[in-house]
Amino acid sequence: MTLRPAFRISVRALAEFCLDDGDLVSSFRASPSALEGRETHQLTQARRAPGYRPEQSVSLDWYHPDFDLTLSGRIDGAWSDGIEEIKSLRITPDELPGSAQALNQRQAQLYAALWALPRPNQTLWTVRLCYVHSQTQQEWHQDEHWTRQDLLDRLIDHLSRYDLWLQQLHEHRQQRNQALAGAQFPFNQMRPAQRSMAETVYKAQALKRNALIEAPTGTGKTLAALFPSLKALGAGHHQGVYYLTMKNTGQPLVLDSVRALGLATTDLVTLNLQAKERLCLSPSTPCDGSVCPYARGYFSKRQSLRPAFLKQGIWDRTALIELGEQHQICPYYLSQDWAVWADLVVGDVNYLYDTTAVQPYLLREVDNRVAVLIDESHNLIDRGRAMFSASLSGRTLTALQEAAPANVQAALKPVRQALKRCLNNRNGLSEHRPEALVLALRAWLQASARLLRDAPFWEPGPAWEGLIFEAGRFVRIDELAQPDDFCWRYQGSQGASTDDQRIEVLCLNPSRLLAQKHELVNSVAGFSATLTPWLYSMTMTGLADAVPQALPSPFQPEQFTVTLITDVSTRYRDRAGLKDAVLPLVQQFRTQTRGNALVFFSSYQQMSGVFDAFADDPTVLAPTRDATLLERLALLDRLRTEQGLMVMAPLGGVLGEGIDLPGDALTGVMVVGPGLPQVNEFNNRIRHALERQGQPGFDFAYRYPGLHKVLQAAGRCVRTETDHGDIWLVDDRFAEYYHNGWLPPHWQVVMRRRTQMLTPVTPG
Repeated sequence: MTLRPAFRISVRALAEFCLDDGDLVSSFRASPSALEGRETHQLTQARRAPGYRPEQSVSLDWYHPDFDLTLSGRIDGAWSDGIEEIKSLRITPDELPGSAQALNQRQAQLYAALWALPRPNQTLWTVRLCYVHSQTQQEWHQDEHWTRQDLLDRLIDHLSRYDLWLQQLHEHRQQRNQALAGAQFPFNQMRPAQRSMAETVYKAQALKRNALIEAPTGTGKTLAALFPSLKALGAGHHQGVYYLTMKNTGQPLVLDSVRALGLATTDLVTLNLQAKERLCLSPSTPCDGSVCPYARGYFSKRQSLRPAFLKQGIWDRTALIELGEQHQICPYYLSQDWAVWADLVVGDVNYLYDTTAVQPYLLREVDNRVAVLIDESHNLIDRGRAMFSASLSGRTLTALQEAAPANVQAALKPVRQALKRCLNNRNGLSEHRPEALVLALRAWLQASARLLRDAPFWEPGPAWEGLIFEAGRFVRIDELAQPDDFCWRYQGSQGASTDDQRIEVLCLNPSRLLAQKHELVNSVAGFSATLTPWLYSMTMTGLADAVPQALPSPFQPEQFTVTLITDVSTRYRDRAGLKDAVLPLVQQFRTQTRGNALVFFSSYQQMSGVFDAFADDPTVLAPTRDATLLERLALLDRLRTEQGLMVMAPLGGVLGEGIDLPGDALTGVMVVGPGLPQVNEFNNRIRHALERQGQPGFDFAYRYPGLHKVLQAAGRCVRTETDHGDIWLVDDRFAEYYHNGWLPPHWQVVMRRRTQMLTPVTPG
């Protein structure tokens, strides 16, 4: 028996869905953080008279012949003949954009209707919208008086409009599911490892479990993850798929896979989320309808365009920009709104995991449970640390100070003083949070809208937006920080100039916050060629409960010749003799490599000494630290079109991961050193934090991150079934890695001493 489709939506989401008037809100107005909002609500509710009933849950089941719909929410406060909706602000209510005021009023009215529905004896109701300043606790009450029947009519109107959209969405999904049921794998057969991965992904999603899959190069990970996820989508195991990448360069491959599956049609609506700067059609103006034509009348335009969403197969950058230009609507914000309804969303990992991401909130508000695929998931650890870290720079304060009018300059003074005060007698890493700075930033954010109002002829520019972003993010991350997995870094002594002063809140272990993000979706499947050792990857990615799977390589062992040179030390204490030990090995490696070669070093310092010895050889190349994207692409193009090149690069750089050089474009990879992160105070903090949590701190902070860099770099060699390649790993510690089982099992490994490798070899 087929279950009836069931939809859920929150009261706020229903009000927002039906909002059909007003402009986009300017991006440089700060709003209270989640913590401030909770505190403000609790303080406000505590001030109410007896008989006031805070936090009242309400719901309504709406029947449609083809599906069920449940509307639910929680009223901030209610009494015998009225309800109250509390909104925390950093501004006065009259400064709110018209669209925000209309949204708040709709939400309060819908709550009142749900509260009045089971109370037929009360015919007249008070609908109170209470704005509260989160710093001063000043209240502004906006009371409306509605009859019960008028409230119910308004509720039915909103539900009917949503019902019409759900009918279109339901019909689309029925058509989609039929198309997905008939979708065929685009090649004659799946590789054994590819099939095994696909089965694991499907089963995990059907059971709403998480999975972490180590799939060696050549497995065909993109299709092995995407194909079963779309099949599970068609079978009703989830309502959408989010395919998340670590680099934008991986997203076109996903879209190409959709086309290869024959699903680049309206049967499957695919949305490629893009960065704001890639979609903005008016970069010189703020996102405010008073100055930007693409923000003007945004909500009415969005209403009229919603049916068009289901009439396009792939919404990529080109399609979104064309639609934005044709209808004078912001394609960036439209894509963010539309993503919640897409069958497949392709985008960067930050769209779901960053603290500023709107997608988790939107998905939760309409109960749209999705399956998440994370490509190159070993990078989720470092990306997590970055997404859950923030900084406040004195340089940002100076930039605004120099551009701002007098009232803004005066308001910045307490922030500058707090920054200076927090740096007194403090430098470097600390477990003490900068409370004075956080309080000053909160106060400044509270005052930011008033400052703009008091300077009506000043046009805030990048400096203003930069501080709004930094300050808001710093406060938000500091609220999330716990001493067990965070620390703070203080830079710039008391006598230093403001430009040189900086305070950072740094994430040491992202697993707790990543795990919280994982819980917001139906299932997560992370996959990468480098996840061993499992304890490290499962713990640090927040996927400790995931089903692990290690797949065999699709390549034959004889395609690899892997040599460990185990009598060379690349340790810092042995740096003086490193060039003399390594240079002959590099020369020998180049001599016996028939195609092109990549040589990776653990640092630029190690690399520079060896590279200088080839200064007169135009076929020996190395990207500079500040190489542009075009320069890097040109280097890759040379590797693909020329022979006899040797490129030196640092481990962990752009050449060490995510590039494809099959055939003679790359036939040899040499890695000098185990790639351990630099021993410093921050990495030691990571180590000690993990040790306090019962984990092997040195391994997690140093050894395993380096191992992943080495394996990623080595994985550039041998990309197809016809490739053959040489891999040399130079360091005595690689022998231990081999004996611990940390090197790929499909490698044919031999161990040699340096002198054995320097025997003349005929090129071939």
